[in-house]
Amino acid sequence: MTSLERAATVAVGVGGAGGQAALAWAVEEAERAGARLLLVRVCPPGSPLDRLAGGPHGAGVELIDPVLARAYAGAQTRLGGHRVALRVCGGDPAEVLVDASAGAGLLVIGAGGTGRTVRRVVRHASCPVVVVRAQLPPDGGAPLAGHLVVGVDGSPASRAALEFGFAQADEHRFPLAAVHVSEASRDDYFYDDVTLSTHFAVEPAALELLAAETEAPALEHPAVPVRRAVLHGTVAEALIRAGAGARLLVVGDKRRGIVGRVRTGDVPAAVAAGAHCTVALVPEVPR
Repeated sequence: MTSLERAATVAVGVGGAGGQAALAWAVEEAERAGARLLLVRVCPPGSPLDRLAGGPHGAGVELIDPVLARAYAGAQTRLGGHRVALRVCGGDPAEVLVDASAGAGLLVIGAGGTGRTVRRVVRHASCPVVVVRAQLPPDGGAPLAGHLVVGVDGSPASRAALEFGFAQADEHRFPLAAVHVSEASRDDYFYDDVTLSTHFAVEPAALELLAAETEAPALEHPAVPVRRAVLHGTVAEALIRAGAGARLLVVGDKRRGIVGRVRTGDVPAAVAAGAHCTVALVPEVPR
């Protein structure tokens, strides 16, 4: 069973900065997994489009917002009309997208627009959130370029991220890199399960943690090549660095409150804002 076959519905925010990139990513995922697709368009209250709030008909949308109508029709053509729905809502974009996440297994949004909206969606969504960025040209100097990168720290949230990441890597045939960040380390360490080669020195405790955490999902997904890396620096900075050239960067979200975020930093929001690749934020326990 794939990650999105469990999800059943992919919700995607369309319109505004980054909406087209998010839609393209969501359509591809829904098509691959056989999931339903919900397009969510947020508009200013009282605007002409807001008068069609709910599940508007194609003719009305075409008259008021031709770009949205074409996006809707294109998704229906690709997936089949019975698998695509459109929801138009007036109000605050973050609140509308968080509400949409309650009925979905995956929420896809663009990285454009205000950072405030992305932060609020990441903190409060009821399901994993994918923040889509345009794929940059491959960086041959980036050690984890071309990999699906997952942050690992041994917590339940990182285990949820590993489960999500391995499923995505298996489905897309990507190699996976499990990354642990050690603020005490002064260098980066890599271990490649395919070549059985160690790059630089070995930091046993951290590599043992990565080996233990990846053992079960690797057995479940034996076709996924695995690389393990220990990176130095602060958690958010190191994960952003690890995402250079990555296919996808997956981070667990422990859903800390205000006090926790002040004490340790808001890593999911910082990574979502600063990464140069598409990011998936996976909550510890989906609500």
